[in-house]
Amino acid sequence: MPNSALSAPIVTMAGRPLVDCLPAASTISGKIMSRYLVDSALSGRVPLATLRRDVTATVKACLELAARLLAGEDAAKPLAEVRFGVMEWAHQGVLIDSMHTAVHTATRMVFDHLTAQAEPAADHRAVARVTQVFVELTSRLATVISQAYTSEMRAAGSDAADAVAAALIAGNATPAMARARGVRLAESYVVFAVAFVAHNEEQPLLDRQIISRRTIRRVRAEVSHQWADHALMQIGADSATLLIPQDHFDPAGAERLVEHLAVAAQTRIRATFVSARADGISEEIERVRAVLDIMRRLRRDGLERFEDLSLEYQLSRPGAAGRHLAAALDSLDKHPVLLETLKAHLATRSTRVRTAHVLHIHPNTVDYRLNKIAEITGLDPMHSDGVWRLRSALVARMIGVADQESANRGDPEQTAPAAQAC
Repeated sequence: MPNSALSAPIVTMAGRPLVDCLPAASTISGKIMSRYLVDSALSGRVPLATLRRDVTATVKACLELAARLLAGEDAAKPLAEVRFGVMEWAHQGVLIDSMHTAVHTATRMVFDHLTAQAEPAADHRAVARVTQVFVELTSRLATVISQAYTSEMRAAGSDAADAVAAALIAGNATPAMARARGVRLAESYVVFAVAFVAHNEEQPLLDRQIISRRTIRRVRAEVSHQWADHALMQIGADSATLLIPQDHFDPAGAERLVEHLAVAAQTRIRATFVSARADGISEEIERVRAVLDIMRRLRRDGLERFEDLSLEYQLSRPGAAGRHLAAALDSLDKHPVLLETLKAHLATRSTRVRTAHVLHIHPNTVDYRLNKIAEITGLDPMHSDGVWRLRSALVARMIGVADQESANRGDPEQTAPAAQAC
């Protein structure tokens, strides 16, 4: 499909763009709830409010899919959301025939809603466009339902592969043990470690447990979608370790993978990866977990490659060197404005104009503050040697402060207690 609305002409119906003629999600979800789900066994296993939220989310994704197809835009994101919604229903025991029927009914409702607005004498082109799009919409939804259902059924039988992943991570996997579980070990793997950043909003315990279980299933489904049966994984409520055969992993696609996993987990994530031989994975696990911990303490999200955090990794090791470096900034404790200026200056790669923009101050004010930092600390942030020393000191200080905060009051970003994978 085209990836820009500019590639498709805007078609109108009754004087309005087709996209503006779509019905509200609540209209469709309410009818689906009353017709298929309220009196089903599903409503006895899932709280009605949660069920209604799920149905509405899936309907919204279907409507966004229709809107994107009508506008000639990329449909990958809403298709992924539909896939995750179907996967939830499959997990709860909804039969695939029932899913097809419910989605077909909802699609027909939207089609009828659109065509009912057509003016017979003027909207022939619009009706033809709607018909064309809804043929494609029906085809895409049928495909994604079948794929999601198959993925969920495969995940339900993944215990053997999970056991191999756990053995590789623990360092006691053997080719014979893997073969006995239907898995052929690769010579080397990419160890892709992920941490899910906790939502801040308060939620009832039941909701947190449901969210944790769904996070596990959605991430598992996304990994299976990306690599089928090639990737092994160990996924919990707050983290995941993916073992991807080296010849199936493209480092250039790592950023995109993180985006997909964040969509699946429905939260921000931190991620890093290293390569390892199959018999050396357990040694690399400590390294990737240390990098994720550094990212947490430095409050960084997204993807960080180990080589980009090698300095931070070394400074995080116990010892006097880190403490000595951190002490270089003690003299700025009485000057919080200067300390924040230094952080901003280093974050903008020591560019005074960008620092001024970030802090909403004049560049001359940045110069004044940087000169004061040099005067107080003896390290000049406008020269390369001073920048290197100050950056190292700031990293060591932030890691030490974060450690002290965690010891004093607990990690503010700890997730809810891990739920059991299901």
